[in-house]
Amino acid sequence: MGDAGLARAPRPTGVTVVGVLVWVNAALDLVAGGFLLIGATIGGDDDATRTTWAIMGSVSLLVGALAAVIAFGLMNGNPIARIAITAIEVVSVIASVSAAIVDPSTAVNEIVSALVAVAIVVLLWSGEATRYFRGLPADQPG
Repeated sequence: MGDAGLARAPRPTGVTVVGVLVWVNAALDLVAGGFLLIGATIGGDDDATRTTWAIMGSVSLLVGALAAVIAFGLMNGNPIARIAITAIEVVSVIASVSAAIVDPSTAVNEIVSALVAVAIVVLLWSGEATRYFRGLPADQPG
């Protein structure tokens, strides 16, 4: 018969929150990348500084563009986008814990960062989110 009569689960609030946060982060990365590239062309005391700014700006633009694509995927229920964000957040937790161990003075900030990353993963893998990313109707178990 097909799925014509089945309605896809509406996007859960948690997925929307994560998607918006990823969009905001993407925009910040794009703006920062632009400023770094401008700085590389008009500022800096030496060639090494300008080169560093150019590389950092280019990477920031690339990361921002990638984040925007992933955010678009999240908002549209793409399961690959969910996996990508999950992987990024796992790396973020590892980096935060490592940074807190190496420099205990950053422990509070790093713990907050790790907790935010864990919250994002929990939101993306909740029952509602799982139904959404699988394209299941709201009343069907995930």
